[in-house]
Amino acid sequence: MALIALAISWTPADRAFAEPASFPDLADSVAGREDVTFADLIRLVAPRTAANGEAPSGGGAIDVRHIGGEAWSSAGPEATELLKLAALPARSGGLDRMVLLLDFGQARDSASGFAVLALFDVTGEPRLLDAADVAFDRWTSFAEPGRLAVGEGDDLLVTRSTHSNSSQGYATTALILLREDRFELIDRISTLDDRACAFERTQRLDIRQGTGAPFADIEATVTERTAGSGEQCGDATAPEPGTRTIAVTYRWDDVGQRYIADSDAFAALARENEERF
Repeated sequence: MALIALAISWTPADRAFAEPASFPDLADSVAGREDVTFADLIRLVAPRTAANGEAPSGGGAIDVRHIGGEAWSSAGPEATELLKLAALPARSGGLDRMVLLLDFGQARDSASGFAVLALFDVTGEPRLLDAADVAFDRWTSFAEPGRLAVGEGDDLLVTRSTHSNSSQGYATTALILLREDRFELIDRISTLDDRACAFERTQRLDIRQGTGAPFADIEATVTERTAGSGEQCGDATAPEPGTRTIAVTYRWDDVGQRYIADSDAFAALARENEERF
């Protein structure tokens, strides 16, 4: 388990289906609560965090699990310094909730970052309902769409962790179900952009809501496009130009009470991409 904590914000129930995340300042008042700022809420997570988001090493926070399991757990950051705050309204069990994504920078014992997804009930006295580290790489943010209403009163959250170098860009997208006031990982999808003198290849992930009940299908498609550069690159070999799609549908399994992928195509793509690292 890694040490860290959380914060909070909220907007009323009537909101757009795919409302984007907001990026409030710590000194901003929480919507509907003129007496509470985001800094006040974050101190529920890390009590010694100051109004500028900084705290000395050992500032204190709660233990959080990694959404990917023990194999991904880290020791947390050296200090509880909040680098980025994003807020997104969501629903769980038909109730309005607020989800915050808190980026605390790099973990102590890992090349990955440390980003906490926090779930709050702020309809009365603010309560922290769940929290998990969702960093699978150096930088983590809400992806597009950040939220899909896959159940009658439950949402899918989508985060993306990335890093890049001069010739490759790496991304891991996490599909996270918000159910019974708890975050549940459905899958993580790895994609890679790479380029060389002779070619450029991109992989773009699209997430859509399908049909079904009590939870709708989740349709995920990676579109890979490869184009030649037209440059003279000596003996360098370029892959054939073209486009391919890799599609996986996640369907709700009533017996197992979880989403199940209809193929292992994304796992195969991840292995293929690893050979290009």
